[in-house]
Amino acid sequence: GGGGGGDDGSDSDGDSSSGADDDDDGCDGGEPREMLSPLQRQTLAKQGYQIVGSHSAVKLCRWTKSHLRGRGACYKHTCYGITSYQCMEMTPTMACANKCVYCWRHHKNPVGTSFKWLMDAPDVIVDGAVQRHVKMIEKLKGVPGVQPERFTAALQPCHAALSLVGEPIMYPEINRLIDLLHQRRISTFLVTNAQLPEPMRQLKN
Repeated sequence: GGGGGGDDGSDSDGDSSSGADDDDDGCDGGEPREMLSPLQRQTLAKQGYQIVGSHSAVKLCRWTKSHLRGRGACYKHTCYGITSYQCMEMTPTMACANKCVYCWRHHKNPVGTSFKWLMDAPDVIVDGAVQRHVKMIEKLKGVPGVQPERFTAALQPCHAALSLVGEPIMYPEINRLIDLLHQRRISTFLVTNAQLPEPMRQLKN
């Protein structure tokens, strides 16, 4: 998960049982269908994922919560100067091409080598991701240790880590989605397992 190794520190529930369909081709009688089954939605929600539309998600990173308290930040802060408490961890697609035995995502998400499901528009994903991220931040108001000035700043995410779960470049409109984030003055950090060379060649940014 996480594009093949790009975990940004999301909390894990430690459950290793499988709730995902194996090798889901996204088709039912030739017609595309939604990526996530009701069981998958329920299972992913229990792990703390906020589902956006039919195939995207956001989740509050533990480094975001730590940095809000004035504690440690993730490696992107150390290496690139990215403010962890203003970072939104998201994915435009929950599907991954692999089921790695060492993956910490517990194989709850769908598997596929190409995007064959019903597809949400990139503006719907970006709008929904930001809204759900901000709502998760708002719930931290008044939590002991959260610094008021950092809480206020965190209500406006400035960075998106496209590394939550799944393979982000599998989403056919990944370039448009990144453009929309940049138009909001939200920088992007994309993690991929590099198994899909053609979508990688098509990346603009």
